[in-house]
Amino acid sequence: MREVLADPASLAYLAPVARMFGASLAQLPALLEAYRSGGGVSWDQLGDDARESQADVNRPLFEKQLASALAASGEVHDRLSRPGVRIADVGCGAGWSTIALARAYPHATLLGVDIDPPSIARARENAADAGVADRIEFRHEDAAGLTGERFDAAFVFEAVHDLPHPQDVLRAIRASLVEDGVLVLMDEAVAEKFAPDGDELERLMYGYSLLVCLPDSLSAPNSAATGTVMRPATLQRYAGQAGFSAVEVLPIEDFGFFRFYLLRP
Repeated sequence: MREVLADPASLAYLAPVARMFGASLAQLPALLEAYRSGGGVSWDQLGDDARESQADVNRPLFEKQLASALAASGEVHDRLSRPGVRIADVGCGAGWSTIALARAYPHATLLGVDIDPPSIARARENAADAGVADRIEFRHEDAAGLTGERFDAAFVFEAVHDLPHPQDVLRAIRASLVEDGVLVLMDEAVAEKFAPDGDELERLMYGYSLLVCLPDSLSAPNSAATGTVMRPATLQRYAGQAGFSAVEVLPIEDFGFFRFYLLRP
């Protein structure tokens, strides 16, 4: 029980989930109004409880398992191990994924971008505390700003389903990749097809979708309104519309609730 509720370094740590739902319930009147009349509830409205709980719940996975997961990925690991490799982490939040990449690949330089200013401020503090700030730049900006730069690899950890305009972001990332660059996406490992009697993971993710991810996405005009339950076919459609030639599932298992995708330009 201690690992679940009181050990922030434990892979079983789930206390932040309660904090996330607390942040959502505090916005229940706004959520009800959004579902009744349209619009959404933004990440900024959900506030620090949502920001910090999201960062805290994924931090143990990034710190303890990301390096070994990527080491087993073959081609991606080889690419990331090259001297002078440049990596982009889009939707980096508080920066724990970017920091984990920097530690796993000491020859890399990294850029983390996010549209949430408080998250970027935390990411800079976290990188300084971790001793890797000299190889990471964190920017508050839309991913569309990447198009003038070049990266050997890019990552989006659990963020594509939140994007109001995922095709635009994926298109910008694709334009920023070098000729043989790759994009790796981590998103929820939901079932490939909808079923009325979905399993416990589906139910949990629909809960997240209704209270957090879908309202946040809908707070932007003309949103794709993907929601947390983004099935592989939906991602393949977005990738194709953004100009990627192929989407593959990487052989990474037992990484929380997540599935890793490899997108080729």
